[in-house]
Amino acid sequence: MKETVVRPLWRSFEPSQLRAAVRHAKAGGISVVKERQWQMLGDAGPPGEPLPLMVDWAIRAIETARWAEITDGVAKGLVQAAVTRDWRERVTEWIARDAAFEGPTAPFVLDCETCGACCVDNAVVLDAEDLKRFRDGGRADLLKRTSRKNGVRLLPLAREKPRPCIHLKELRCSIYPVRPNMCRDFPAGTEQCLTSREDLYGHHDLPKA
Repeated sequence: MKETVVRPLWRSFEPSQLRAAVRHAKAGGISVVKERQWQMLGDAGPPGEPLPLMVDWAIRAIETARWAEITDGVAKGLVQAAVTRDWRERVTEWIARDAAFEGPTAPFVLDCETCGACCVDNAVVLDAEDLKRFRDGGRADLLKRTSRKNGVRLLPLAREKPRPCIHLKELRCSIYPVRPNMCRDFPAGTEQCLTSREDLYGHHDLPKA
């Protein structure tokens, strides 16, 4: 099933271009200010509410332990996250990729039923709610088909490469109605989604909507 996803576009800015970086982020894009310590800027959303989905997952994508909402100054209302040296090369690749598109955001058409990349070689952790959903959904048999790693219960992967989830059948989830929370919450069009596509197929295939 095809869906249109509006992605934030990554752009780089020098410290002297802070106001332009702020405008880009407030319009829905992701700004990277290249100071001695690179900083990612994104819209924090309405006060008291969770971060906008794409901003939240952009922060997760760079695996930073340091981020905070800016509460004063020209960048008030944005969230700031540190881009560590380990992630600078990858972030530079995202900026170069998004240079082909204009504006702060761009719509893309993604067809998850012809992909399945996020279901390959990923660790889907099962929580208590997932196990209850299996039982309540008449699929108690799934409780016997799990794996464990470091004391954590996981959906099992096939042994052969590229190691898809054992429930992925012809690029479709065979347990979709009772699928775990991690699968339900994984958003299409995030950097994690595009990286999964690139790892599996050698490209991320981003046609314009």
